Amino acid sequence: MAKKYSCKNCGAELFFDPKSGKLHCDYCGSDFDPSLYDFSPQDEGKADETIPQFQEDPNADAAAAAPGTETDDSVSTDDLVVYKCPNCGAEVITSKKTVATTCVYCNRAITLTGNVSGQFRPDYVLPFKTERKDVESAYKELCGHSILTPRIFKKESTIAKIKGMYVPYWLYSFDGHAKMHVRAENVRIFTSGDDEVTETSRYRIREEGKGHFERIPADAMKEMDNTMMDSIEPFDFSALQPFNPAYLAGFYTQQWDDPAAENEPRAKGRAKNALSAEMLSNVGTYTVRTIENENYSWTDQKVEQVMLPVWMLYTQYKGKSYLFGMNGQTGKMMGTIPKDPMRLIEIGGIVFVISQIVMMILRVLGVM
Repeated sequence: MAKKYSCKNCGAELFFDPKSGKLHCDYCGSDFDPSLYDFSPQDEGKADETIPQFQEDPNADAAAAAPGTETDDSVSTDDLVVYKCPNCGAEVITSKKTVATTCVYCNRAITLTGNVSGQFRPDYVLPFKTERKDVESAYKELCGHSILTPRIFKKESTIAKIKGMYVPYWLYSFDGHAKMHVRAENVRIFTSGDDEVTETSRYRIREEGKGHFERIPADAMKEMDNTMMDSIEPFDFSALQPFNPAYLAGFYTQQWDDPAAENEPRAKGRAKNALSAEMLSNVGTYTVRTIENENYSWTDQKVEQVMLPVWMLYTQYKGKSYLFGMNGQTGKMMGTIPKDPMRLIEIGGIVFVISQIVMMILRVLGVM
């Protein structure tokens, strides 16, 4: 069902405010704890009387392909649905997997609680702590690091595309037990009389390691770049809240499409690297250390589904895609802004024109 969150004092639209951690009313200034708009399993499947549910439109294909309509070539029209905004009545095309979004015409927050039911219902949500002004300021500062930054990255229309979204993640917890066999060598070179002697000592070492791993994250969306998503960690999971779709109001969210079983090797790979490094550190210092074989086993495994806050901006420039991202809780940034050598020519031209104007003014004033 589509869920709305209205002010209990004046009835206006509410949005989640990262600064206060509450639902905020821009009209009367009231704040409400998300728990006041509780969402229980009994609500799943019930239609909201005031907001129409998403419905498949037989004209969705035509609308999606209509001239002037911006579409994503990677999304099949079979995956698109059309809904009517309950606030302004506009028809908006979106994906069937959308959980939370805003109307592109009136900016009203829409949360589709029916799309976070059953297997798609998260266990927890980590609320946003950084505000839009924070991410815009950080992005502008990043763009300002070089005079060679292409102008498209600095345009207000580009900055306006920064999107706050809750990304579905899997959190893996388990105990790890590892065994490792290492072949080690110490090489010593010394002089005996007139001879140079090389002495090699060889060892075979057995090491064992144990570790408890708590909530190793892995994003659950195929379209996300795993390296990028890993780079904005860590998140403070002590701030996790029991899932309530009220936290999603005003942000963009989709269902997961990358199963937990597919991402499990990523999480265990990180745990394996940690155990391996610990065991090798216990082996000691040798000239050469070679792992002959290693074995890992995992017990007490647990998987949780959560929504984590991320700010994102995709920009196309000269046929390439550039991604800027920020951890919505800690403010940690990632992203690369390209440099355009042609900007030097543009800047040189501007400086030349200004210098000519200054010289002309000085001549008129009789200074030159």
